[in-house]
Amino acid sequence: MKTLEQTLSRIDLNLLVSLSVLIKEKNVSRAAEKLFLSQPAMSRILGRLRELFDDPLFYRESNGLQPTAKTLELEEQLDAILFSIDNLVNNSTFSAESCEKAFRISTPPLMSKLLTAPLAKAIYEAAPKVTLEEYPSAIDPILLLKESHVDFSIHIKETIVSDEYHSEKIGYTYPVIYGTSDHPLLQKENITIDDCLEYSFVDLSFDIRSEGEYLNPIDVELRKQGKYRNIALKSGQLSTLIESIKGTDRLIIGGH
Repeated sequence: MKTLEQTLSRIDLNLLVSLSVLIKEKNVSRAAEKLFLSQPAMSRILGRLRELFDDPLFYRESNGLQPTAKTLELEEQLDAILFSIDNLVNNSTFSAESCEKAFRISTPPLMSKLLTAPLAKAIYEAAPKVTLEEYPSAIDPILLLKESHVDFSIHIKETIVSDEYHSEKIGYTYPVIYGTSDHPLLQKENITIDDCLEYSFVDLSFDIRSEGEYLNPIDVELRKQGKYRNIALKSGQLSTLIESIKGTDRLIIGGH
């Protein structure tokens, strides 16, 4: 009867690292880039993983690799195993100065300048070797966390707190309607929301993966009052929206 050590000696534990990256990236080329490997080398590793677990592990689809049921089962255990190995090898007090990890965060584009820029500066001062990667927020922030696309997610609405994910309110904002400095509305003494709704708006595209219509929280409140905005342009880029209202009477809603 083989011992545990004898059994594990026949397995390249680096394969588990590669599997973890493949699950996170869902793309052979990106996984290869993360591990500083060539794409053919990464493809060979995927072949070895399939042989090791006797399962295809991933199916190729137009939007990348989709994990099989077996892979989803493995994912639940994989992070714990890799963290245990990391703790075993690097069993020392955490040092921010020497930390070289990359952390992914999702942030609503309207909040990026307000939150991500100062966060990046603070991280640089405390942990200069850490990499911060920012991605657009999703309608469902929990989905991004579950699929390991990001490590942290900043969201515009309160989320359901569970044992698996911790949520904390970090601040608040209220809506402000912005326009050009020579907008016709400025000729009015008292501007009402109905006055503003006579003009078209530009708006932020939030999450293309959502099913059905996504409504800006402002529009949800307006519809309760039987009011609607005319949206002339949607974009995922705040700079594009701001540039597009220059020289026009269009408006944009943002935080204070």
